[in-house]
Amino acid sequence: MSNSTVNLTRNSLGSAGVQFDLPVAASTHIYEGTLISQKTSGGYSAPYSASGTDVCVGVAQHEQDNSSGADGDKRIRIETQRMYAFANGTSGDAFADTDLIGSLVYATDDHTVAKTSGTQARAPVGFYYGFETDGKVRVFIDPKLARVVYALQLLTNSPATADALRDNIVASFG
Repeated sequence: MSNSTVNLTRNSLGSAGVQFDLPVAASTHIYEGTLISQKTSGGYSAPYSASGTDVCVGVAQHEQDNSSGADGDKRIRIETQRMYAFANGTSGDAFADTDLIGSLVYATDDHTVAKTSGTQARAPVGFYYGFETDGKVRVFIDPKLARVVYALQLLTNSPATADALRDNIVASFG
């Protein structure tokens, strides 16, 4: 999948979430209603991409075009800890009505969610809460929990010692 090139109106579901602003990465165009990552190098925001290692922090609340700007020239308002509806993945990545509520949700791009990590190529973006009547997947976006899960997924399967396990945990959390 590829990232969005248009604004995607998202009506949040449930009670109010948490909003904050982040600086936008250089040469970046962010569309309203898309999943946003905070880059691990520099802390700038950019559209979520499954090809990166950055964890999703929330949903863009407006469009922000920093295509011709330097890092941090513009800022974007992001909302998190709230439920949003996103396009469902395809084939083995598609959620079904029978999937367990609270299951991890991954994303294939900044506007489509999937139920698999793509062999750990995708970071978790939140948790599954069923479907809207139009077939979109309800996702509770929570970067804190998603980051913990992502860090745990990166742990080595069999560290040789307790010290090696501790070192793996520390490295996973950055």
